[in-house]
Amino acid sequence: MKPRPNQAMVDPVNIVKAEVIDGAAIEQEKQKIRDEAAARERKKREEQLRKQREAEEKKRQQEEAKKREEEKRQAEIKAAQEQKRQAEEKAQKEADARKKAELERQKAEEAKKAAEKKAEEERIRAEENAKKLAEELKKQEEAKRRAEEEAEQKRLQAILEQEEAEIQAEQERAAKAARQRELNTLLSQYIGAIQSKVQSRWRKPPGTDTSDAYCKVYVKQAVGGYIEEVAVRQCSGGDEQFRKSVEEAVWKSDPLPAPPDDELFQRELIITFRPS
Repeated sequence: MKPRPNQAMVDPVNIVKAEVIDGAAIEQEKQKIRDEAAARERKKREEQLRKQREAEEKKRQQEEAKKREEEKRQAEIKAAQEQKRQAEEKAQKEADARKKAELERQKAEEAKKAAEKKAEEERIRAEENAKKLAEELKKQEEAKRRAEEEAEQKRLQAILEQEEAEIQAEQERAAKAARQRELNTLLSQYIGAIQSKVQSRWRKPPGTDTSDAYCKVYVKQAVGGYIEEVAVRQCSGGDEQFRKSVEEAVWKSDPLPAPPDDELFQRELIITFRPS
């Protein structure tokens, strides 16, 4: 015997279709509920915003009213202060006018007293001037005589001082010239001493012709003749070996001879070196 098919096996398509239809209806119902909830929420928010705007508007109106009241109060205070200031200014002007009038009265009295005093002083001064005039004429004559004597003495003194100044100037020129001659002699000795020491330290490079050669060397020295820098500036004749031998000879001359006089010391020197 064949088994009898059940209902699910007989009509599976119809069952599935029924389930789909029921699910869509449920989803539509859920969406409707969500839409209604969203609408209520929007309405609630709109109501809250409306109340908030009304509260803010009410607060703004209250603040404006308060501000107008404060401005009115400040205007009244300012008007009262201005009225007080004007009254004080008026009182001050009246006091200043009274003070000015009193000062003018005092000045007038003082001017009168000063005029009377001046007139008396002028009378006394006129009498004294007449007396002094006679004495002054006598003094002028005496002063004239003394001035002539002093002028003559000054003229003679000036002649004497000029002669002494000329003698002193001549002595100073002679002393300066003698000092310069002495320095020139000492300078020649100083230069000779430096050149002699450099010459004694120089060694002729082998195979180098130095018969007509010479070099000018820049030397920077410290106190005591200690050499700080050597630079061969110019050479005539000779070759590079000759140039180096001259530079070495200068370095070997450290320290340089001391000058016979402190005035001759120079930190920077130009030495002319000749092999002969």
